[in-house]
Amino acid sequence: MNRKKKLKLLLACIVLLMVTLVGYKVYLFVYEADYEALNADNIDQIALRLHDKDTFSFAVLGNVENSMKIFEKRFVPLIQDKGADFMVSVGNAVSDGDESKYRLLHRGFQKLGIPYVLAIGQNEVNDFGTIKFYRHFGPLFFSFHLPNSYFIFLDSTGQTSWKWQERWLKDELELARMYPYRFVVLNHCLSPLPGFDPDDAKYILDENRSLFLHELFSRNQVTAVFSGGYPGYHETVLQGVAYIVSGGGGGLLLGQTKEPYQFVRVVVGQDQVTYENMAISHRLGPFLYKLETLKLFLHSFFYMSLFNFLVTLSIISLFALRLYSLLIRQEHFYRDFSIDEKALSKEPLRVAMFTNNYLPFMGGVPISIDRLYRGLVGTGTKVKLFAPLYPQQCPATQDDRVFRCPVLFYTRRENFPISNIFSRKIEAEFKTFDCDLVHVHHPFWLGKKGMQLARKRGIPVVFTYHTRLERYTHYIPLPGTILKNLTAHFLIKHFANKCDAIITPTASTEEYLRNLGVSALIETIPTGIRMEDYKRWAPHQVKALRSRYAAPQDRLLISVSRMAQEKNVDFMIDGLAKVKNRTHIPFKCLLIGDGPEKERLEKKVAELGMDDWIVFTGYMAPHEVALCYLAADLFVFASTSETQGMVLLEAMAGGCPVVAVRASGVYDVVKDGYNGFKVAESTDNWADAVASLLEDDKQRSGMSENSQIFARDYSMKKTTAKISRLYRRVIILGQP
Repeated sequence: MNRKKKLKLLLACIVLLMVTLVGYKVYLFVYEADYEALNADNIDQIALRLHDKDTFSFAVLGNVENSMKIFEKRFVPLIQDKGADFMVSVGNAVSDGDESKYRLLHRGFQKLGIPYVLAIGQNEVNDFGTIKFYRHFGPLFFSFHLPNSYFIFLDSTGQTSWKWQERWLKDELELARMYPYRFVVLNHCLSPLPGFDPDDAKYILDENRSLFLHELFSRNQVTAVFSGGYPGYHETVLQGVAYIVSGGGGGLLLGQTKEPYQFVRVVVGQDQVTYENMAISHRLGPFLYKLETLKLFLHSFFYMSLFNFLVTLSIISLFALRLYSLLIRQEHFYRDFSIDEKALSKEPLRVAMFTNNYLPFMGGVPISIDRLYRGLVGTGTKVKLFAPLYPQQCPATQDDRVFRCPVLFYTRRENFPISNIFSRKIEAEFKTFDCDLVHVHHPFWLGKKGMQLARKRGIPVVFTYHTRLERYTHYIPLPGTILKNLTAHFLIKHFANKCDAIITPTASTEEYLRNLGVSALIETIPTGIRMEDYKRWAPHQVKALRSRYAAPQDRLLISVSRMAQEKNVDFMIDGLAKVKNRTHIPFKCLLIGDGPEKERLEKKVAELGMDDWIVFTGYMAPHEVALCYLAADLFVFASTSETQGMVLLEAMAGGCPVVAVRASGVYDVVKDGYNGFKVAESTDNWADAVASLLEDDKQRSGMSENSQIFARDYSMKKTTAKISRLYRRVIILGQP
């Protein structure tokens, strides 16, 4: 087995462990009911079972210590076979006082099928178990009676003052004189047994306490005293009182003794009481002991606090992610030079595209997708575009090659459609198209749906990374910015590594994906520009638009973006206010676009007294925006959430130098001093750069020419050809 297969197997085991942990934790919360005051309930059942019986029998058992498998397999059948009416535990029924141990004990004792009564032992109070015993079983010392017998249970663990118990015990023994038989149950022994340390407080009470109880029991003619403590069975009679040590009920998982498993069968008749030690000589072997111990540990693990459980699960998850990153080490450092170049241009391709947003919704991503779609169709590629169904369709988007997916609901904000990815219509339409390749434009929802449909048919998947998702996490109604950002990064990495190829619009975006741990084939291909949108406008139309917004002496600035939080428009407005104060050159700035923040931004401009300098135009069609570029002197921009900043190249194609905040997307297309300036995210630096270009006509004119030259390399025709070539390469690479 090679290293990669071993890592995959280990990862699968870890994922299975995580699923098991979560699943069993949910099971425990949902299906395992709580319980309380069991001793009271069981005493009522005992009284009901024996109300018309003159004779009865019961089993006395000690030191179970959560050995439930031993108890269920060895003790339960024998206790049932001997016809015991109920069972008494003399303590140490649990291995410690943790909640998980009490739960496990309850689950195991339920299989006994008869009532049982528990005395408290030293194990029950360890690890703050006293309160749990009190809640689940009842008081630490108590009594109950049957028609011919009186039972007294003492607390020998030190949790209850002996001064109080002694007074109570004297009164109880006086009442017990009315019954033929009187039984006392406590965890510790009153006398040491041969072969054990006589001073071991774990097993016996101190000497003075023992002498007092011996005298009290003898004076009140107690029938028998049952205790646990020691792992072995022992019976002795002192001054007419039988003292019986019940022995080991399956415990001592981590330290075996030679003593057999055993319990005491007590038969109460009309004239006498008999005691019989029921020994089970065959003990578990070392391996089964360890297995039982492991089971006990795992059960306790599931009952840890929710916080500790989540921390443990997070650590396991991090380890799983580390293994996953080792599995997806980069495999495509260079493109495959063995590709048959002639095979790349044979028959027309059939491409299915999936996008979460498209026209008539206006934004950089829908426009980019529409340009690629139309560019591919223009080259003869058969395309089926799966996009949401918007409330109102514009005529330009009515196309039988665009399949509008049914909608689950529309968001309150912007009435944005959320497609019904569970609709069978999507899969039916996909099957009828019979495509060669699937191109997805988002790593979730319809993008994920496209991935699933492609994988079902063994079709390669190409993914365009359009959007820096971490810059859009403010739309997610969840707390914790860091957590949401980490989730966005993980989502992108996880999805991208499942794809056969990824298209990034800029080199900095490719660098981000590589740093993130994406190992799939990545090709940097920017979104193309529709050069025909600029050629359609005559000089007099350009002049007319300019005169509509700016006086002859004014410089005309332009910015194009959605009016949304992630576009950093507040920064730009603040920067323009500083530009006004730093230059004597008059200017107008057109803010083109619409969005949820538009109304607020208009109020901000009014409050700053910038109404005469800043004009909100609202939405414009792409070819109309091209006219504005041609009429403008300078393009200004402040967004830091772009993967490419398509509007920067569009502005350059219209002859506009650019002043933008230094960020991904911007960094790759703005060359300082050549076609614009990219500055640090500081309104002072940004305003200085804008003011300098407004005042320097010669520099601005030179940059305008350079911008147009630079933009020619980004024509839609060139970028479409590159993407078509990538499609064919991916298809050939995927062939067996």
